[in-house]
Order: sequence, then structure tokens, then C-alpha cells
Amino acid sequence: MGEISKIEKVLKDGEVLFREGEIGDEMYLIKSGKIKIVQKVGDEMKVLAVLSEGDFFGEMALIDGSPRSATAIAEGDTELITFDKVAFRKKIGEEPLIEYIITELSKRLRRADEQIKFLTIKGDEKRLVAFLIMKAQEEGIKQPDESYLINMEFRYENVAPIVGIGVEKLKKLIDNLEKSNLIKVFNDKIVINNLTNLEEYLKYVSLKEKYGE
Repeated sequence: MGEISKIEKVLKDGEVLFREGEIGDEMYLIKSGKIKIVQKVGDEMKVLAVLSEGDFFGEMALIDGSPRSATAIAEGDTELITFDKVAFRKKIGEEPLIEYIITELSKRLRRADEQIKFLTIKGDEKRLVAFLIMKAQEEGIKQPDESYLINMEFRYENVAPIVGIGVEKLKKLIDNLEKSNLIKVFNDKIVINNLTNLEEYLKYVSLKEKYGE
């Protein structure tokens, strides 16, 4: 069996290794130094973890090809060992059961990351609107009328725990967004009528939360 390709990389203090939303093709092992993992939550950057010597990260993008779920920044001069995507995929592909387990674990971790991200946003309505915007940006299918069809099955009982809102209250909030002509719900799908308008509404909700009714 061939070895997985390994390349060393050196980062200066404060240097960004990768940014949230970028496509990744490497995973990393910290040889020395530290890496800070941060994620944008609402308008703020939250520190999710500070990793040090012996820790590895970046594996989910390498496994399932999804964009980076957070930003990685060096804290102090840092040395990394990088692992090549093609060789890694070939290696785990030699054992189908291991490949299946790793892929499923990656999906679960991404769902957990998504849930944590939205649960840190204060305000039920703000949390829901931020979730819909994110889904439109990441999974939305743009329609001829400039609306976005969110490419996911929408069921209240599935979305409620992700955004931390009870099912009945979620139904009321969705109903209000429909009445405001911001979204449409039909056949277990959600359509964002106008993404810019929904983003403006999120700003309005944030200001309302900050300064009161």
C-alpha cells in the first residue's frame, strides 16, 4: 500500500490558513504552535477552539468535499504537516466499511456544527432568519424570478431543534414571514422570494432586538 502524501507548511503569527466557505483539499496535523478555529455567527466571529501540537483538523472538507465550516488562523509561528486529499481518499477507499464510517461521522459533525452555530444567536426570529439565509446561500437554487428554492426537505419537527425553537412557535414565525411576503412554503419546500429583502429583514430584526420595539 502506498503512503499518504505529507508536506510541511509553516505559518507566521496571525496568518490565515483557510477561510470559512472555501473549498479544501488538505487536512492538517499541528507539528508545533497553535491554530485558532473561528466561525462567523451573525455579525460576530466566535472562537470555537484553539488547537495545539498533536491536534489535527480540516478533515471534513477532505472527506466529503464540502466548503470549510470555519476559519483557521495561526496563533504564533506554527508548523503543520498537510495530508493530500487524493491520496487520503484513495487510502480510505481501500476499505469500504471505513470509508462509510468516516463519511457518516463527517455528516454528523457538520450537522452538529450547524446546530451549534445557530443556537449561539440570540432571539428566535433572528436565529430562524439567519438559518434561512445561510441555507439559501449554500443550498439555494436560483429561479428565473430571482427567488431561491432551498434544496432541502422542510419539516417543522426537523428544523425546530436546529434553530432551537419549539415547533408551534416555529410555525408562527414561518407564517409571519409568509405573510410578509419574504418566503413561501409548499410541498415541504421553502422558497426565499427575495434574498436581499430577507437579509434586510435580518438587519431590522437585529436592530429591533438591540434597541427594543
